[in-house]
Amino acid sequence: MPLAYAIYDVFTDEALAGNPLAVVDLRDAALDEARMQALAREFNLSETVYLMPPDNAVHTARLRIFTPDRELPFAGHPTVGAAVALGCDTLVDGIDAGLLLLEEQVGLIRSAVRVAADADARKGGYAEFDLAALPKRKAWDVDKEDIALALGLSPSQIGFENHLPSDFDAGVPYFCVPLHDLEALSSVQPNAPLFAKLFEGGRGHDSAYMYTRETIGADSAFAARMMWPVGGVVREDPATGSAAAALAGAIMTFDAPLEGMHRLTIEQGFAMGRPSLIELELEVDAHGTLSMARLGGNAVCIARGTLDIG
Repeated sequence: MPLAYAIYDVFTDEALAGNPLAVVDLRDAALDEARMQALAREFNLSETVYLMPPDNAVHTARLRIFTPDRELPFAGHPTVGAAVALGCDTLVDGIDAGLLLLEEQVGLIRSAVRVAADADARKGGYAEFDLAALPKRKAWDVDKEDIALALGLSPSQIGFENHLPSDFDAGVPYFCVPLHDLEALSSVQPNAPLFAKLFEGGRGHDSAYMYTRETIGADSAFAARMMWPVGGVVREDPATGSAAAALAGAIMTFDAPLEGMHRLTIEQGFAMGRPSLIELELEVDAHGTLSMARLGGNAVCIARGTLDIG
């Protein structure tokens, strides 16, 4: 039977910005894993998310998330996009501000969705979700000179204030690389062989998340770019929620925010012409420990259709 799908631009409220996502509805249909991977390769977007019946009937849906190359246990923009898609489909007379319970490999995701019920209600909305896994740091000792060579920068452009290169995992691991300023961030020109050698390096992951305190928007806290090596080239992602989740670990380590709630906006994708805004919320307890972290953002639907793939 034909499969319903939609394309959402995520971490933006404007079409043709943010990070595109394919959302495929498998709640009343089935595809095996090989076909899911093949379809994700066919869409050729950074991720494709499949909405599936939950394992626990009281939950909203089970999500499976695929890049063109592999399945992921968790990703931010598919979680936000899937939550908005589900919210748009369940609108009833007014504003949907419901709590969705989404099953992912990383664990149960609690997501709140706000979708305005007006003439454009099915086009998009805002979703935020609590991280199922808080960031954990792994030891990573690397010379600034090696990072600079891999990124096409000078060693003086690596780091700012007391922020040092670090390795954090909040469901998906990232090398978090602080850069001095926006000029350094915009000047990144990876040397593909050196990039792959440094960031693959036998540590089980290969994605570098470069960030700086200097931003374009006055209300933003950080600007960022995320890159990873594939097939001898280095690719870039317009908006990476799971990397923002890892960044929460670097913020806690190097900034040591005080007790309370801290809401931070992260810019990404501006260098690609796909401006994206990711909302990161940190709850710090009286001991200075991160007790909760939440990611959020807008998503807008730009296409709907059916797939005839048998």
